[in-house]
Amino acid sequence: MKIELLDLEFNSDFFYVQEKSIVEKITFNNRTFYSKFKKYTMPISPSFYQKYKKNELILAVPLIEKIFVNYIVIEYQQDDWNLFYSLLKHLLKSLEIIHFQAYINVNKELFQLFIPRNKVTLDIIYKEVETIKHLLEVKSKKSYKIYPNKNLPENLNIITLPIKKV
Repeated sequence: MKIELLDLEFNSDFFYVQEKSIVEKITFNNRTFYSKFKKYTMPISPSFYQKYKKNELILAVPLIEKIFVNYIVIEYQQDDWNLFYSLLKHLLKSLEIIHFQAYINVNKELFQLFIPRNKVTLDIIYKEVETIKHLLEVKSKKSYKIYPNKNLPENLNIITLPIKKV
């Protein structure tokens, strides 16, 4: 199933909806994770999509498709996201990454930056993520998340769909 949103495209046989309570308990590498995302193995229905557009529910999709990844995603949830975005643009330019898309969810103060990768294997993606993470740690003490994360199980390497392009 192909999911197209704004200028992003995901290929997945399922999607997730964030619930108010814990849906699943996952044990991975001697750690326990609790997920509030319920998995749906069907196309996104028009009613789900309309609720998502009205900010009534949160939709998410998996980043890992079998052993491939199409996006690296950096999330930042603070009100000074403009400063972080400016830093990211310079950092990515130094890594010769010129193609990326930025989105903001004003209600959650969530900034998301998608770096497109075309069917790149997990090994290569994890190396790229580590490089970006290292440079961000050197340049900024801000708290951010970067996906895919090798320390999370595959079914938690999901990303919420963005609302508005920056």
